[in-house]
Amino acid sequence: ALRECSQYLPRIVSDPAEDVEARAKMCLAASTAGMGFGNAGVHLCHGMSYAVASQVKKYWVDDYPKSLNSDVENGHGLVPHGLSVVINAPSVFRFTGNLDKSDPLQQYAADRHVECAMILANARLQRRGYTGQEFPSQRAMQERPGDALANELLELMHELDIPIGIRSLGYSEADVEELAKGTLPQHRVTKLSPRQPVDLEELTNLFNEALDM
Repeated sequence: ALRECSQYLPRIVSDPAEDVEARAKMCLAASTAGMGFGNAGVHLCHGMSYAVASQVKKYWVDDYPKSLNSDVENGHGLVPHGLSVVINAPSVFRFTGNLDKSDPLQQYAADRHVECAMILANARLQRRGYTGQEFPSQRAMQERPGDALANELLELMHELDIPIGIRSLGYSEADVEELAKGTLPQHRVTKLSPRQPVDLEELTNLFNEALDM
């Protein structure tokens, strides 16, 4: 699913009406990802997204008709679910990729961060027409797997003109404590994080980092 998304999502964003192949591939990628989520579950990015989407005050999606939702009149904005998830992801991956590699399970999780970063990096370089000489070092990614994945995801977000950092949604340092408290009860997803524990202090740090990336 990630390979398909990294290849076809930029295409469908640039040509949503005419690129039928990209639309078909993204439908397949969405179905594949959904089967993965259904079996393996999700973790911190989703857990944090609920607080981001529910506590937003003013942010509204461009071109989305406000007349369809009276919440805007009551001081409540609209953050789509996908945006509320991905906007936290770079902060989360820096956290979950910083693992104890002497533990085989944590080493496996670190390797998965590297694998995903390599997929995104390869697709990015192919889109930009670079040769293999510019391909990022896998060894460098293995040294800092969380940073590697976060940085590649940010590259894609910039390319797709996705808002970066929850400050762009109207949040500030004054909101971080409530965002963390709003995430803490989401045990069904926070406890699936490959790095534990995920307590109020860690969530506060994650949201502070997610303000600006």
